[in-house]
Amino acid sequence: MPDEDSEQRRPRPAPRPLGAGLLLIGALAVVRAWMAAAPPPSAWTAGEVINLDVESLSGEDFRLLPGVGEALAQRLEAARVAAGGTLTESDVSRVSGVGPSLRRRWSALRSR
Repeated sequence: MPDEDSEQRRPRPAPRPLGAGLLLIGALAVVRAWMAAAPPPSAWTAGEVINLDVESLSGEDFRLLPGVGEALAQRLEAARVAAGGTLTESDVSRVSGVGPSLRRRWSALRSR
C-alpha cells in the first residue's frame, strides 16, 4: 500500500531557462537604445563659431564669456552704457570683478 505522503508529492517539473531569455531581451533592449541614441553634437557641428569680443557684446551676451555670471554681466553692461555703447580694454579693466586672469581668458577667445 502506497504511503499517503508519496501520493501527494508529485515530482517537480524541470525549471525553464527563463534567466537566459531575460538576459537576451535585456541585451537586445540595450543594443536598440544604443543604436537609437544620436551622438552628442561637437562644438563644430552644433552651430557657427562665434567671436566673443568684449567690445562687441552687450546685455546678456556678456554671459557667453567664461567666468561671467549674472552680476558681472550686469556690471559689464552698465559700464558699456556709461562708456557710450562700446567697451574698450581700459573700460573693462575698471569693472569690479574683472582682473588680469579673466582678461587673458577672454583674449584667448579672440585669437581663435
